[in-house]
Amino acid sequence: METGSVTSNIQTGFPIDQLTKTENFLSLLFYFGLLTIKGETLSQQTIFSIPNEFVKRLFYDFIKETYEETLNFSLNMQTYSNLLEDFAVSGKWEPFIEYIAGRMEASLSLRDLMNSEKAHQVFWNVYLGLNPLYNVHVEKEMNQGFCDLVLEPLLANHPGIKYSYLIELKYIKPSDFEKEDGEEKLQALRLEAETQLTQYCLDEKFRKSIGQTTLKKLVLIFSGNRMVHHSEV
Repeated sequence: METGSVTSNIQTGFPIDQLTKTENFLSLLFYFGLLTIKGETLSQQTIFSIPNEFVKRLFYDFIKETYEETLNFSLNMQTYSNLLEDFAVSGKWEPFIEYIAGRMEASLSLRDLMNSEKAHQVFWNVYLGLNPLYNVHVEKEMNQGFCDLVLEPLLANHPGIKYSYLIELKYIKPSDFEKEDGEEKLQALRLEAETQLTQYCLDEKFRKSIGQTTLKKLVLIFSGNRMVHHSEV
């Protein structure tokens, strides 16, 4: 989910008691059509990727259920859907983002997992990916850079969407944030994110893909499992 691909050898067969070995499990996903072959490495290992958007959403749902079962983390999907509609149609992004971030902070079980920018990127990829209105792209190449999260509206199915989003995530260690210069470091991260978003939004191909929707550029900064800053550029 982080990189969009995974490398392994294809196993032609294995006993059921060895299913949890990585190469066996990945081969099983391939045989079930949940992974497809993207290419091959120099050492002739197979590069697998997620075949399409439908299967990607199956993975999102699986990770969501795993969070709920093992980490006691859950969202009220009715609340999620109501906030999402305002997010997409009225551009009211703060309630939607704050709801997910608030649930994340309330789950003490997530505290030890949310210890890097990449961990937050995966988490938000999953929970933004539950929505039916946008394609969510991670580390999308845009204007000679890579935007953390891109929400591209599915206008063919939902022409009523009025807003598109670029999101840049930053992370500051709790130990650094709590120091005297913590606020200074946070502001430096904010400025870095704003500069990146200003660069990404000039990407012509993306501009065409979002049609007449209004583009919003968001900066989210986290420390541990807590959102310590959110703003619009």
